[in-house]
Parts: sequence; structure tokens; C-alpha cells
Amino acid sequence: MASILTQLAQEKSAGELRTMSNESLKWLMAKIADVRGVRVAKSISNEKVRQVNKFILGGLYCFYYNPKGKTDLPYYDQFPMVLALERYNDGFLGLNFHYLPIKYRVVFLDKLMNFATMGDAGEIMRMRVTYDILTASKRLKLFKPCIKRYLSSHIQSKILTIQPNEWDIAALLPLQQFKGATAPEVWQDSVDELRKN
Repeated sequence: MASILTQLAQEKSAGELRTMSNESLKWLMAKIADVRGVRVAKSISNEKVRQVNKFILGGLYCFYYNPKGKTDLPYYDQFPMVLALERYNDGFLGLNFHYLPIKYRVVFLDKLMNFATMGDAGEIMRMRVTYDILTASKRLKLFKPCIKRYLSSHIQSKILTIQPNEWDIAALLPLQQFKGATAPEVWQDSVDELRKN
């Protein structure tokens, strides 16, 4: 998967990535339907997207979120796509891929694949990456705009697990729901932050 992601990032134009993102969006929408609701759409495959009550470190999740102190934030994502890194009593630390432009997400996910834990059949199980690993590596500096702390009490929906064999699809999804700024404005801030470092 990693080499496919790198090739995609290098060969596809922004327009092509947007088209692919729309196709990916249709895929996920068919899977999660009404994430705010109690019921899950019949089209969701238990092998692909599952509802969970807690996070497994190294897994990728989507959920609706209402941040504490949101009035003090310049912007925030109501529907993060987060790789869980560290667990706390009141929540967790994670990487919200939505803070990166889609092309950057693909590159970052490709680099993170070096930390994938493989199953017996050679399938990816989860990521074995920590905050310490991210801060120690110059190759992983794309994490900086993505690192966010989430409080369990502010999660507003079911937690959906995106299975590792579909992380590459999920990376292309334009599911971000930013409040306080448009996605291009947030992405420009992220790119500016990365250029400073």
C-alpha cells in the first residue's frame, strides 16, 4: 500500500485527487450513512467499518466532536479522522489527518506505514507510532498540524473504526467539517506551519 500511496501523491494532479476524493466519499457515505444515529446503515460491512466504544492505539477512527473551549479556537474539525496515539483517563491524543491537504495526507500515511504492525496473513493490523517517535523524526514532521487532544466527554456520536486495508481510501475522503474557517484556509495554515519548521 505504501508504494501505491507515494505513486498516487507524485502522479496525480490536485484535480485528479479531488475526483478520486469524490469517489471515496461515495464509498464511505454508503458505509456510515447516519453516524449520529443509533442505528447503522445495513450497507455497513462489519469487516470494513465498525462501531466501537473505545479506541485501540494505532487504529483510525471517525466521530463527531464538539471541542471544549471551541469559542476560543480559531477553527476546529467537527468530524475528525484520527489515528489514536496515546490514551488518557479523560480521552486520548491523536493525529487528525483532516488538517492536511489531501496530497499531504497521502504522503504522511505512506511514511507512517513503516510503523505498521502486520498480522499472520501479511495484513496491516495497526500503527505502532507514538508521539515520541513523531517528534524525534524529521521525516514525520507532517504530524505537527495534525496532533490534537480529544476529550471522551465531547465525542458526540458513535466511534467508527476504519479498517487498515481501507486507510488509503479514507485518506482521500473530503470529510472534514471545519467550523470557523474553510478547508483551504486550514490547509494553508498547516502548510505555512510546516514551512516554518
